[in-house]
Amino acid sequence: MMKSFFAACAAVSLFSMVSAAEVQTKEGKCVLQESNGFDKDKVVQVEVGKVVKGTCKFYLSDFFGKKIINANIDIKNTADKPMHCHYYVAFFSESGELIGCAGQGSFSKEGLAAGEKTMLGSCLIPVPEGFHEKAVSYKITFYEDEKQIGKK
Repeated sequence: MMKSFFAACAAVSLFSMVSAAEVQTKEGKCVLQESNGFDKDKVVQVEVGKVVKGTCKFYLSDFFGKKIINANIDIKNTADKPMHCHYYVAFFSESGELIGCAGQGSFSKEGLAAGEKTMLGSCLIPVPEGFHEKAVSYKITFYEDEKQIGKK
């Protein structure tokens, strides 16, 4: 009986040492405004991440003549080792209809070095005229792990 108990404790300890991806989801209301990204009063900001800290910035802007929803994220690895992350964001109408979405993550096998900062700057969402104003809420999923996201 006691032997089974210690075996179970050892198994739990071993299992808890195995790295598992951290996942965080957030959602909320938003009013998207025209901005260059630097005017904090016109940018919706959402903080995500436990170790890879991210600041999501949502606003409308012009991108090579196209009006887009800009949903880029600035990230910083606060761990003392390389980390990987992946970020997904979607915008919805009042009735829950998907307006647009984007995703991007760390892009090298090595991940984001300890203390490194970068911007995931490809989260640009072009939508047809008149749809920008319909985006009134967002949902975010943010993954972080020591391994590349999606790798076994």
